[in-house]
Amino acid sequence: MRKAEPLNPETFATCVPLLRAYPFKPYAHYSCRVGEEALQQLFLDRVQTSIKSSAHSALWVPGSDGAQGLAVWTSLAWDSQQLGVSAGRLDYLIASGDYQNQYAIKEVLLMAVLKTCADHGIQHLTARVHASDLSTIHLLERYGFITVDGILTFSLDITDAHWPSPPAGLKIRLAQPEDIEQMKAIARSSYIYDRFHSDPCIPRAVADELHAVWLENSCLGKAADAVVVAAENGRILGYVTCKIDRQSTEYLGLTVGTIVLVATAADARGRGVAKALTYSALDWFRDQGVDIVEVGTQLRNIAASRLYESCGFRLVASSLSLRRWIDHA
Repeated sequence: MRKAEPLNPETFATCVPLLRAYPFKPYAHYSCRVGEEALQQLFLDRVQTSIKSSAHSALWVPGSDGAQGLAVWTSLAWDSQQLGVSAGRLDYLIASGDYQNQYAIKEVLLMAVLKTCADHGIQHLTARVHASDLSTIHLLERYGFITVDGILTFSLDITDAHWPSPPAGLKIRLAQPEDIEQMKAIARSSYIYDRFHSDPCIPRAVADELHAVWLENSCLGKAADAVVVAAENGRILGYVTCKIDRQSTEYLGLTVGTIVLVATAADARGRGVAKALTYSALDWFRDQGVDIVEVGTQLRNIAASRLYESCGFRLVASSLSLRRWIDHA
């Protein structure tokens, strides 16, 4: 009979073959460029680091020749503070074998995860799952998770690209402390498709303020490496937040940057502000030695997808975000 057991760093080696075979590794869409071994080493390091962290909890299903399955979930302090309830994230749900075998092993793991989360007081549990990981998606749906978001990931190699100058009268620069309040006002009114606004358990005002705080933390260097703004006559019209994955450089020999938050003031839309900001963010990334820039946008956000495609980005991956509300007796 299969049984989920706690996994500690000392027994991590038993999971290595399982993790090496996992097809949905970070940056798997660059395998032809960086090689499978580099992707494996990056993934192994990330999972091992997670297991060592006090905020994470790991469970595994032992087998006769190693691990049959692994689950890792994280307690999210910042999300909990913003949402007003204890929040967590299911980071990994991995199993060996065909669909039926994976489903059965993951079911054992998920039941144990849900019990552990309940014991820790977690109420809001999310998971971001590769769109092709059908056994995980189907299992989560069966156990009360609802889909709150679909993400399309776009990618652009910026090593030899060039972009036009911003429209006349539009000043593009890095954000300054005195810009923050204007930017937070834009953040509060700009997001409607994300997983927080799509979650029926999260009030609209809470989701709005969450993005404002996220944007402020980005400006303060806590959630981003840089924030690029567009200004006109001293007024902020929009922003882009930028983050660099230094770990990708170490393992892949390829530095990957990510555009995280993008927003334009409502009355400034349709003037090319978002495109000018995107191009300027790409310039900033290139100045930092970044090779490839990725950006994710919601499946429903057709305008954003068209924007990134018009800037030269190409679709490379897709995923779903699911959430379960865990009731406590």
